[in-house]
Amino acid sequence: MLDSLLTYLNQNPEYIFVAAFAVALCESLAVIGVIVPGVGMITAIAILAGNLQLSIDVLVLSAIAGAFIGDALSYYLGRFFQPHLPHVWPFKQHPHWIESGTSFFQRHGGKSIFFGRFIGPIRPFIPLVAGMLSMKQKPFLVLNFASAILWGMVYLMPAYYLGESINLNHLFSWQGILALTSISLVAIFISYRLKHTSSKQHK
Repeated sequence: MLDSLLTYLNQNPEYIFVAAFAVALCESLAVIGVIVPGVGMITAIAILAGNLQLSIDVLVLSAIAGAFIGDALSYYLGRFFQPHLPHVWPFKQHPHWIESGTSFFQRHGGKSIFFGRFIGPIRPFIPLVAGMLSMKQKPFLVLNFASAILWGMVYLMPAYYLGESINLNHLFSWQGILALTSISLVAIFISYRLKHTSSKQHK
């Protein structure tokens, strides 16, 4: 799937910004965000955009917009369904999705909106839970926007500059594999540190 997408975008670079927006949007949406391998896809898209020397500003802004809108849609979905949410599909079949998001949100309050985007599989459900628990709209939108900006910069800019500096034909050489591994390790480290910090604050 990813190979096909990258081949298509390489042949039709005018759609790369649309793809960055769509992937960021889907990765932030409740339920869909669990299915879509958003980090891997957005990293690959950013590498391709850098290799093609497309505008990094438009690329990052496209991803930020998608991430912001995705979280906002999840939030309003939570506000709309509120107490009925745990009793509808697919949450009725997977109650741990709501439970884990609720637990994290109750421990960390508004900070969970900012940091939750970087923390593994619960990230698509925190905005949903925030809406379900009636978090005020203005603080949510401010924190969501700030988080989307940081996410866009952290995940796209290093990948873009990597793509700008390498030959994609040699992506699977040892240099390419080393570079991609380094980016993945940095992303994992950031997520781990944020999760570890949140756990210490809870204790």
